[in-house]
Amino acid sequence: MYVCCLCSLLVAAIASQSGVFEGPSDSLVFTHSMKLLMDGTYRTIGRLLALSLSQGGPGLHCMSEAVYHYWSDLSTSDDLLTVGLVTDLDMRAKIQSV
Repeated sequence: MYVCCLCSLLVAAIASQSGVFEGPSDSLVFTHSMKLLMDGTYRTIGRLLALSLSQGGPGLHCMSEAVYHYWSDLSTSDDLLTVGLVTDLDMRAKIQSV
């Protein structure tokens, strides 16, 4: 029971404070950060999430549905891929202007 509670706290902290994800809290996508890649943060976060899942803890229920479909190799329909997934507001505006 304590392991699941700790895993729940771990996953919540990863989702909100790790810097690995960005976007609305119910539709997170990965950040694009060479610093996080080079210092191994993405790998560490992946291992912590795998540990949580292997111990019966929660997964990332806050991930974007489009990311989930991409990970699980399900066909991603066009209605999941929206400009709203782009978290950089300047980039989103440029895409919308095209």
